Amino acid sequence: MPPSIRTTAFHLLLIQAGNYVFPLLLLPLLGRVLGVREFGVLAYCQALAQYLILLTDYGHNLTATRQVALRRDDPDGLATVFSATMLAKLALTLASLVLMLGGLWLAPSLREHWPILAAAFLGVVANALTPVWLFQGLERMKTLVLPNFISKAASVLCVVAWVRGPGDAALAALGISVGTSILAAGALWTAYRQRLVRLAAVPWRAIAASLREGFPVFLSLVLVSCYVNLNAILLNYFHGPEAVGQFSMADKIRIAGQTVFTVIGTAFYPRISQCYTTDPAAARVLMRKAMLVVFGCSGAMFIGIEIFAGVGIRMWLGEPFHAAIFLLRLEAVLLPLTSVAFLFGNLGLLALGSHRLIQNIYAAVTLLHLLYVVPLVMYFGAEGTVISVILTEAFGALAFSVFYRREVAAWTRSALRVGPEVTEAVR
Repeated sequence: MPPSIRTTAFHLLLIQAGNYVFPLLLLPLLGRVLGVREFGVLAYCQALAQYLILLTDYGHNLTATRQVALRRDDPDGLATVFSATMLAKLALTLASLVLMLGGLWLAPSLREHWPILAAAFLGVVANALTPVWLFQGLERMKTLVLPNFISKAASVLCVVAWVRGPGDAALAALGISVGTSILAAGALWTAYRQRLVRLAAVPWRAIAASLREGFPVFLSLVLVSCYVNLNAILLNYFHGPEAVGQFSMADKIRIAGQTVFTVIGTAFYPRISQCYTTDPAAARVLMRKAMLVVFGCSGAMFIGIEIFAGVGIRMWLGEPFHAAIFLLRLEAVLLPLTSVAFLFGNLGLLALGSHRLIQNIYAAVTLLHLLYVVPLVMYFGAEGTVISVILTEAFGALAFSVFYRREVAAWTRSALRVGPEVTEAVR
């Protein structure tokens, strides 16, 4: 890896280590203190809050990162991107508040859990105000390492101090949101103190352009959520909170493992985006390096989970979560599948600017998912939920790899006509 990409990957790993190590430390506490049922209620409310986070993110973590990377040497252009993106996120946060209040008013079952949802919404707001996309596009993730660890440590301390027994799920959600709020404040203060960017007066058309560019990615992420967060909601409807608790525990562990290769791969994204606009040959070299790293990590994670899932869950979570052992081993199959989709989708097609193609692929696999997810969840419970996701990810991985090769072939033909040399960026 080039030194800057290696450094960015290291700092991203440190940040994501904080994002997942600290929550993983909380899982035994929450599982044992809240109990399987109450933990399932918390997971259900967090799944609903993820939809609001999805709305406020709006794909900006990819599209705004790309725009920042392309304009990092243009202070005026960078200020326009930053200001337009932040104003767009404020508008989206207001829309998410309206949606949450509307849901509480229309659904009596949600009103029962309004304290948990209200506590989780604080995290939604804080997440929207955290400009991770700015630091990633500038390849300055090092500056977020310390604020991130402080914020996650604060979350752990709050949860440990506040959560004492069943019925404290709202306090658990609030503790997690407090940490997210600390990170938002730290990131904004760091950007101001280091003068990484400045606010600028932007016209409404710039805000509209930010929303318009992010919409295809947002729609793609919404479609993904149909077979991610929707699974927990369906499982709760057919089999209750206990099944959701077992499934969510296995799913959170698998996602933590998956984060390792997605974070390392994400470090390549700004540089690949730049190279595809200036030197396609250099971008292909970077993609090959990313492929080796991503596939190697996902394969190692798969083997590790299959070997140590039983021992780990018995020692770490205890007998109440014994059913999660088989679910975790089943979920491990997702790691190599998602690595293919991540590499050829997020790193390949998105860096090429093929947003609508990605949207169409997600739309197709989501429609497929909806065909079989309900009967699989209804008749096979948590196991059926995981199987439905495996099928969907397999279809997605195949589609992303095929269409990426088709798109890059066009870039290759163009590069052969121009004849660019591999630049210093990939040495």
